[in-house]
Amino acid sequence: MLANFEQRDTSGAERVWTGRYRNLHNLPHWHLENELICVEQGTVTVSHNHQEYTLTAGESIFLASGEIHYIKSDPDSITAITLFDVALTADLTSHYQLCCAKLSGSYPILDTFSKIQKERTLKKPFFEQQTCVLITELMIHIFREEAYTPLISRPEHSSIDNYKHLLDEIDANYSYITFSDAAAFMGLSEPYFSRFFRKISGMTFSKYLNTVRLEHAIHMLQEHPRRLSVTEIASRCGFETIRHFNRVFRDITGMSPRELPSNYVPDFKPIRRIEDAFNPTLQSSELLTEPDTQE
Repeated sequence: MLANFEQRDTSGAERVWTGRYRNLHNLPHWHLENELICVEQGTVTVSHNHQEYTLTAGESIFLASGEIHYIKSDPDSITAITLFDVALTADLTSHYQLCCAKLSGSYPILDTFSKIQKERTLKKPFFEQQTCVLITELMIHIFREEAYTPLISRPEHSSIDNYKHLLDEIDANYSYITFSDAAAFMGLSEPYFSRFFRKISGMTFSKYLNTVRLEHAIHMLQEHPRRLSVTEIASRCGFETIRHFNRVFRDITGMSPRELPSNYVPDFKPIRRIEDAFNPTLQSSELLTEPDTQE
């Protein structure tokens, strides 16, 4: 999947979500919240817009609202993350940006995450306000110590924004859009577009397009198992030959179209659907259950 919109449930008055994962892997995505990522153990790679950062135990990274990123982790790694409403730190993050996403200093990030989790678990009076205070104090600490500059707004038609619009275009026209169409949509030469797309998404354009087409094909196979033949579904989804369709299907799902279980749920989820509250985290990631918090 590629740079989809993620929507987390931060609807509570505390407007913060925290979680810890073992072997965290997710797909390129962006969301409206700010995000802090801290590695507890192991090694984690975070791809942020055009750059990759390697984090080891104790290291952290801050990702501002709307920035495209994905995470790849070692199997034994544990990663703590928090997403929080941009309004909580608007005086900082709406006016200033860190010079480097990866934090150079040492901050009580894991301790703050633990306190936030405790507040959210115990739900004592005014826990929402206390949670907001905790994340705000942490961000003030970070911005005081890290190098920062005034925030420069991206041009209205920046390559990142055009890239997001391209995903909508692919979703709408997946059955016939081509590599040349996509490069022209972005206003880039084909060689540059190829490099740009791979760098920001972690895969080639053809692989992304195939996964988009395949998700539609899976939906058709499950919704119309008798009315549409496999050959017709392959054609409707943009595959020129049934042989190519079968090969892509097996490469991605590990089975043939005729072996597909009726309750199969794709793990790759390549399509941007805001209303689906897209979760970019792959099933191989383990969300660690927090221990019961005691008074």
